[in-house]
Amino acid sequence: MTRRPRRDDDDASAASAPTATGIPDDALREERPRHTPLWALLSGWLLGLEAWLRSHGGRGLRRGIRVAWGLVALCGVILLVGPVINPPMTLEDITSSASSATDDWIAREFAADYDIARDDEGRLRADVEERITANFPEDVEATGIRRVLASEYQGHSLDPSSITATLDGVPVDAEVSRGPTQVTVTIDGGEPLAGDHVFGLDYRMRDLAYATVDDASGSTVDLLEWDVFGPSWPQALAGLDVAITLPDDLADRLIREPRGSLAWTLVGGGEWLEPEEGGLAGTSTYRLMNDQNIPPHAQAWFTMSFEAGTFEMPPPSPLFIVQSFGPLLPLALLVVALLFALAARAVAWADARGRPWFVARHDPPEVTPSIAAQVLGAPRAVELGSALAAIPRRTRASPAELARARLHAARAARRAGRLGDLPRALTRYWFGADHRRVVADGLRRVPAGFVRDAFLVAPPALVLVQWGLVRQLSHQATLAVVWWPVAFVVASTVIAAVVMWIAWSSRPLTRRGALVKQHLLGIDASADRTQLLDRGPSNDPVLPYAVLAADARSAGRRVALLLDGEIGDASAGRGWRTPGYLSWPRLVVIGGSLLLLPGMIAMIALVPNPYERGIRYAAFDQDVPGTLWTSVETADIVGELSRSGDGRAQLHVTETLEVAFDDSSGRVPQFADQWRNRVEGQSLDLRVDAVRIDGDDVPFTTEQVRDTLLMHTMLTEVLSGTRDVVVEYTLGSAAVAATGDEGGYGRGPTVDRVRWAALIENWDLASSWRDHDSQEFAPTRLEFRVADDLYALATQAGWITRDTDAAEEVRDWPETVVPFGAVDETVADLERHGVEETTDSSDGVVIAAIAFEDTEYGVPLAVGVDDLGVRLDFPAGTFAGPDEGAWRTWQAISVLPFAATLTLEVLAILIGALGVLAGLARVPVAFRPGVFRDLVVWFAPLATLTAAVGFFWLCGDMVPEHPVLPALGLPLVAAIVAVVAALVLTARRRADHDVRAALSRA
Repeated sequence: MTRRPRRDDDDASAASAPTATGIPDDALREERPRHTPLWALLSGWLLGLEAWLRSHGGRGLRRGIRVAWGLVALCGVILLVGPVINPPMTLEDITSSASSATDDWIAREFAADYDIARDDEGRLRADVEERITANFPEDVEATGIRRVLASEYQGHSLDPSSITATLDGVPVDAEVSRGPTQVTVTIDGGEPLAGDHVFGLDYRMRDLAYATVDDASGSTVDLLEWDVFGPSWPQALAGLDVAITLPDDLADRLIREPRGSLAWTLVGGGEWLEPEEGGLAGTSTYRLMNDQNIPPHAQAWFTMSFEAGTFEMPPPSPLFIVQSFGPLLPLALLVVALLFALAARAVAWADARGRPWFVARHDPPEVTPSIAAQVLGAPRAVELGSALAAIPRRTRASPAELARARLHAARAARRAGRLGDLPRALTRYWFGADHRRVVADGLRRVPAGFVRDAFLVAPPALVLVQWGLVRQLSHQATLAVVWWPVAFVVASTVIAAVVMWIAWSSRPLTRRGALVKQHLLGIDASADRTQLLDRGPSNDPVLPYAVLAADARSAGRRVALLLDGEIGDASAGRGWRTPGYLSWPRLVVIGGSLLLLPGMIAMIALVPNPYERGIRYAAFDQDVPGTLWTSVETADIVGELSRSGDGRAQLHVTETLEVAFDDSSGRVPQFADQWRNRVEGQSLDLRVDAVRIDGDDVPFTTEQVRDTLLMHTMLTEVLSGTRDVVVEYTLGSAAVAATGDEGGYGRGPTVDRVRWAALIENWDLASSWRDHDSQEFAPTRLEFRVADDLYALATQAGWITRDTDAAEEVRDWPETVVPFGAVDETVADLERHGVEETTDSSDGVVIAAIAFEDTEYGVPLAVGVDDLGVRLDFPAGTFAGPDEGAWRTWQAISVLPFAATLTLEVLAILIGALGVLAGLARVPVAFRPGVFRDLVVWFAPLATLTAAVGFFWLCGDMVPEHPVLPALGLPLVAAIVAVVAALVLTARRRADHDVRAALSRA
């Protein structure tokens, strides 16, 4: 009998007869989402915009909007790949302009007088008088000159005003053209000029100073750094004379002498300026002069650093705000678009409404389970519903056919809702034919209109503009915000992708789809009341739809138990993990494989390289600002070891140095020094007590740099010549837990070790010390003092040097200790290097000293290739403070990079070898998806790649003879060979295996 077709909007079944109000007694109210006021407001604006656009145009307007966004995208492409707008001038641009610099006129001399003062509001005011002597050749028809002044600087509007001009002392009208950042003044004589003429230009500017951090002192200052030529000076000239006049109250607030500088491309120089004598009373005048020829596009500037608060700073100019934050506009628009897209998805593109109520249903809808899943938005149970629908419901079905269908459904039930089945379920849901069919059947609709078009075409256009702006700004100086190009690119791209996904994937339910959904919700209510998922039977026509509305994982477990009971064998569902299923072991293998390389990169960033050599230290390489202009000429370093009141080893050190300060730099010369503050993971509690120059305390700062403490002065005064520098510091906990040498290198008992490095490694190659090639070098003398009774407790004491025997084999310069008074007996021919050593004991204090003298052989090679200092070993427990736990942790961390790299190499070799054997033997497990194949395809290659990264990091700075090099290199080569062979052999046999498997199933 043919069943009468039923309309989806028919009333409930006869069992649920309507009452007089039309609502059945057992009706269930459908809970509808309540939208937030923000979503409702934004969606209302979108609907209003859509209605307005529809009333003002059709397809033509839609095409026009799309074309407009296309043009925006084209602008972004041009910004991204086209020429740079207003690029900085290159060296070629500057040098090539020299040939045309004299086409119009030749600058003889440029003179400028700056009168700096404060107005009534406390803001800086500069009255400028410029005198430009220009020569006009006879064959040139020029009638005047142009002068370009800056009107924007460091976020301030300079407001050039009171502009007047003269020509040969006679006032003339100046044509003033104002642009966004520049003011162009044209001084025109009205007729062609020839010979020498003097052009005068007077004007007033404001707010040339700006607040910044002083490089020398680290404090905030008001900085006046001004280029007198302005933003454009394409002329060559023969003379420069710049005078800056300050009232005494401003001159008294200078933190150092002003500096004048002149530069052209890579060539430049400067000098510190002294006030001129004989100036006006109550003023100070500083002058910058040059009488040499200056090429085109030169820069001449003066720098004055005032105390903070000297000038009242103006608010940022509007142009500066636009330039600073305008490039963020595309990103801001994308964020706004994201909010509107979310609001549209929640309200404007919300599902259509069905009835306010629904009733429990026990009859299937007129759609397939896969279409029903699209209506409910339930991707995780689609396969289970389809498998249950495939179970025969007619009585003529054979037992074998029924058993196969139930077995297939049981396996689908075990997979339903599991994490490993999620990738395949989502792929089937989003990209299957039913995703398109549900729209064709009228159950869901694709929103169409101006708003959806905007969400699809505007984000990529804005992303291109954002990318282009970031690329353009990468060629310009930073304005007000710190530009993070990668962050902006990633953020804009991700937001645009989310907006486009919302617009593309939105498929709201139609009225018919909403009624079908209520039908399915009624089936879920009925199944819950009747325990359909537990009692069955499995061929119930409603069961495939009941599993869709329930939780997929719970429904899968319940249906699996039901089917096991019907099949009569609880183990009948074995083999439910299909090739596309990712079991927990597979997820662990694949996920762990993907984390190997990021883990190695994190280890490289956090763990120091145990085999690194030739470490650069900022104090020795003059990397600290200002230290390039200081050098140590002689040094006398004295360290005294004692026991503190709390039982710690305390070492007080005094460094007496002769340091040469060079004032030829634009920076304030500074002195820096660096010492070890951590040894094998244990803190030495180093603190700098005082720094004195010529007997006066000077400001300084310290910072932890890896295992060292860096100290550098913060002088504001410019020093010159050789100065006496005294540095005092204390190691509050100088003893650390270490391994003694009695049992061989690195295998002795635990001791309390005092290891004082007066100068850390590579000190003899330091740029901050006197040139060693000239046989004049520092240090001059190193002295160590220790109480006699404390010295008697030491099991080993002496100078730090290298193991020359082991050095021939390993080239790793292992550390040894040369006893005091035995240097010349341990290292051959050391006397010729000018090394003298003395040991004395007086007043209960042992004094050991080693001195280096000037000889033709330069710096001694045996002492000082590593740290230069002393080492004393005491029995464990002699001092309080050594941290054996931190020491053991440091040992484990130091061996971690080697162990991790070697472990990955060994694992890759083993897995690769197994893959080769399995491929040669044609073992099926090597070809079908599973844990073993994931190990071969995922883990082994990524482990090899990660091990290669670790190998090159560890061994990149090693000498060729280092034993670690072959210990890691040979396994890496073996791993690469094994992994490549395994991938080739398993891939070559895979097709044949799949064919045989298909034939066997047939």
